[in-house]
Amino acid sequence: MKNNVIKLMLLLCLTGFWSCDENSPVIPCLSCGDGDVTVEPTDKKILVEEFTGVRCVNCPAGSAEIENLLDIHGERMIAVSIHAGFFSTPYLNSNVDFRTSEGTALEGFLDAPLGYPTAVINRKLFENQDDLQLSQASWAGLIQQEKSELSPLVLDLTIDFDEASRELTATTKIQPAETLTGDYRYSVMVIESGVKDPQLTPDNGVVDDYSHKHVLRDMMTPFNGEDIEETFTVGTTVEKVHQMTLPDDYESTKVSVIVIVHKDGDSREVVQVEEKGLAD
Repeated sequence: MKNNVIKLMLLLCLTGFWSCDENSPVIPCLSCGDGDVTVEPTDKKILVEEFTGVRCVNCPAGSAEIENLLDIHGERMIAVSIHAGFFSTPYLNSNVDFRTSEGTALEGFLDAPLGYPTAVINRKLFENQDDLQLSQASWAGLIQQEKSELSPLVLDLTIDFDEASRELTATTKIQPAETLTGDYRYSVMVIESGVKDPQLTPDNGVVDDYSHKHVLRDMMTPFNGEDIEETFTVGTTVEKVHQMTLPDDYESTKVSVIVIVHKDGDSREVVQVEEKGLAD
């Protein structure tokens, strides 16, 4: 009889009906109804909002560092390049004006930088820092520090894009691994990479076909996000849907949507962030 039980357990393990791994991860249930959702804290992704401009001679070095950090951290890091301030005025031969009203507002909202290149990491005020804006020398260390953090939210972002009508729909399901208190907001950014346009560089002056990456092109919410009225309670799902018509001059295969859940109040810290390309 004992041998038969052992054989049965072995058979179940082999056919997948019995879990033989005592440390199997809990898979986020993004299709369950309310009351049936089981999620666990997930790796916190790192949002890097770089402030830059086409007339900033030092900014190509900052952009190169962003690419280097993306190579290191992969999907754990999400980058946005925001053109704002006096360095962002287009040249006479520029084809694109990268400035946006939302980008200009974000510059002030995120402690306007004194000099470029500069970046804000997860909108977090780090220890021994006076404001959110960080010099290039500190980016790598603080991003590595943030990688040790977990987020209590799981984000599932779905993109629907109709090339013919240019209609873009971004749907996000937000599921808490724990009940959260406090106020939260939700932001949706539209970015584009590989846009060729003039840029001042230290070695070659103004380069007409410089490739601008991760450029903030528009937002589907106000610059500081929309208030999340729902309560983040374990076992529930908060769903957000936003739509826009993608302008004809945006190359859809190079466009991505970024969704950000961030705190509201004295702290604007990002709780979780996700990105998905229209071509993904």
